Amino acid sequence: MSSNPFVADMAVPTRLARYSEAARAALVADAAAVLHDGIMSGADAQDLIARHAIGSVTDLMLLLLDFAKGLAQPPISNFLVGAIGLEAESGNLVFGGNVEFPGTHLGTTLHGEGFVATRAFNSGTRLCVIAIGEAHPCAHCRQYLSEFAGGPSLLLIDPLGHSLPLSALYPWPFDPAYLGQTGAVAGAINWPEVRSTESVPPALLAAGQRSHTPYSGCPGAVMLELADGQWVTGSAIESVAFNPSISPLQGAIVDLLARGYRYSDITGATLGCVVQGAVDYRRSTAELLAAIAPGVGLTVVGWSP
Repeated sequence: MSSNPFVADMAVPTRLARYSEAARAALVADAAAVLHDGIMSGADAQDLIARHAIGSVTDLMLLLLDFAKGLAQPPISNFLVGAIGLEAESGNLVFGGNVEFPGTHLGTTLHGEGFVATRAFNSGTRLCVIAIGEAHPCAHCRQYLSEFAGGPSLLLIDPLGHSLPLSALYPWPFDPAYLGQTGAVAGAINWPEVRSTESVPPALLAAGQRSHTPYSGCPGAVMLELADGQWVTGSAIESVAFNPSISPLQGAIVDLLARGYRYSDITGATLGCVVQGAVDYRRSTAELLAAIAPGVGLTVVGWSP
C-alpha cells in the first residue's frame, strides 16, 4: 500500500457509522426512486437529507457511494468503483462508476472519476466536489480532472474523512496553461463553425460544436441510436497531455449507461470527425463499437472545424 501524507477528519467516519444497515438500505431505496438518468436533482438531495436526518450533502454523497457502484461495469478486473459528483450551480448529484471493455485495449477504460466528470461535461455543468472510496485518484484521473477549468479547486472527499482539493493531490500539474489554453468549460460552444457537405443530425452537430479539442483542432462527436427511438451523444474531450483523453464514443457510452441503457440497445452509430485530420476517430471508434455492439454499423460524417 502507498503511504498517505494526508490527515483524515475522524469525525466523518464517526458520523457515517451512526447509520445502521437498515437506515442505509432505506436511504438507498429512496435514492433509487428519485435518480433519473444517473442524476439526482438538488431538490431531491435536500429532501433526502431532511427525511433521513443527514448532516450535509457531502455526507449524503458518502453514504450513497456503494449505491453508485451499481453503475460500474468492470468485467475484466471486477474492481468496482463508485463516484458521485456535486454540480456547482444546481446542487444536483451526478452518479457514475468505472467501465471496462473486454475485447479491446485497456486504454479505453473509463474511471469512476472520469465518468462523472464526463457526464457533467455532456450535461453542460461544472462539478465542485467528487466523492470516491478513497480520495486519491490515480495519476490518469488527476491529469484528466486538471483539464477542466477550475480543476485545481475541485474537492475530493471520501468516507475515511479526507477532504482535499485537486491542487493538493496534484500540486504542480501539467495543465492547459502550458499550451496556452484555459481548460474545458462545460456548456461552451468551442467549434461554432463546424460544417459538412453531408447531412448531419442536429444532435451530432451540437455535440461536435461542444467538443473540447483545442490541441488537435479536430472536433469529434458520436451519436448512438437506440432501440426505443431515443439517442445519446458524446463529445471528444482532449487532455493537454494527449493521453488521457476521452473519445467521442467513450463520451456517448457514459450517457448511455448513466441513462440505464445496455449495449444491446444500440441500433446505430454515427461519428462526426475531421477525416484524415491530426486526430481521426474512425478506426478507434469502429474498434470500440465492435467490442460493445457487434454487428452495429458505423456511419461516418466528415466535417471541417
